[in-house]
Parts: sequence; structure tokens; C-alpha cells
Amino acid sequence: MEDKPKITYLRGRAFVEVSRLIFAAKDIEIEEEYTTTKAHFEKLRADGKLMFMQLPLIEIDGMCLVESHAQENYLGWKYDMLGTTKEERGHILMLYEGARSFHDVAQPARWIVFQPEEKWSSFAKEATEKARKRYLPPYEKTLAENGTGFLVGDSVTIADCALFNILSYLDEMACYDNVLNDYPHCKAFVGKFSELPGVKKYLDSPRRFPPPDVAYGKEALAVLF
Repeated sequence: MEDKPKITYLRGRAFVEVSRLIFAAKDIEIEEEYTTTKAHFEKLRADGKLMFMQLPLIEIDGMCLVESHAQENYLGWKYDMLGTTKEERGHILMLYEGARSFHDVAQPARWIVFQPEEKWSSFAKEATEKARKRYLPPYEKTLAENGTGFLVGDSVTIADCALFNILSYLDEMACYDNVLNDYPHCKAFVGKFSELPGVKKYLDSPRRFPPPDVAYGKEALAVLF
């Protein structure tokens, strides 16, 4: 019997959440181990499980996979979430990378971990402006044109998982000023994705962490630096 995939990461979303969402979308049961101390992180390094000495780690198919983009692409290949033609795959990967770039500029851990609290509102405002100018319009257009509720084709892909990851922050957190209300297809996508059976089960479970806060920032800094 094949071992369950195992994720090792902090107690938060950040750079492993897309992989969690991929597993959830395919309703695949996994194990998780949370790194909460510097000593545990250093042990993982000493054990040789972290090729580039950083988390997240996914143990699957006898491998220790690091680097979040590599993890997500491998899972996409393994679970048939990269389309059915080379044209679909190219489109999916473009939308996936766009969502990852969107995440890099807009996800809240970027400032909550590394910036003083008095600057958070200005970073959120900047992120919202970038979302409006660069990222939300093309995703709104793509969802409208495809017409299935997904970005490409009629089933979930890694691009959908990456997009949901960042849109869920915009949907949950007041600091983004309800920006999704101006993008009805993106708003509807969040609802549709949330209702996928495996995703719904995951989102309703204690494994789904809330958006980052001061406590998360302190723990992340204590573990990783």
C-alpha cells in the first residue's frame, strides 16, 4: 500500500498552501507535521531532507521534494491537473505562474512576518491596487470566457488551486477593501472552488489555517531565522 504523502511546514498557509489545495481538490488524504521550533528545523536540515535547506517539504513517492513550484508541478503531473493537450498545458502553466506572481505581491505574510504592524495598512493598499491593475482583470476575463467556473477546461487544475490561494486572502481579509466585489467571476470562482467536496472538507477542518497574524509572524521568524 502506498504511503500517504506528508507535508512538513510551519503552522500557516504561505508557501505550501497551493499543494494542500491540490491534495484537497483531488480528495487525497495526507499527513502533516508542523515545524514550531528552530531545533526541529535544524534537525530536518541535518537529516538531509531539505536539498536547499528550506521548507516546505513534501515526502511523496519515495522522494523528499522541496521548492514549492516544483512540488505543485509534480502534483499537477501526478494527479492529471495539467490539461489534456499541450495547448491546454501551456495556458494552465501561464495562469498558474501568474497566480503565483499575484501571491508574491499580495499575500499578507509578506508584510506580517517582516514589517512592523504600523505599515501593514499601506502594504495592503498597495497590494489591492496591484490586484486591480495587473491581476484581477485578466483572471476575470479568462473565467468569463471559459464559462465553466474553472480557468481552463471543465475541471480543476493547478492554476485554479494557485488562484484560489490568493483570492481567498482577498475574500477573507478586510484590509483588501472587498476588492472581489468588483470582479463577479472571480468572486463566483472562490465560491465554486470552496464547494468541491475535498476542498470543502479541508476548509472546514482544523488543518486550514487562518490568514497570518502577529503570532504567526513571531513563530515564523523564531523557526526560520
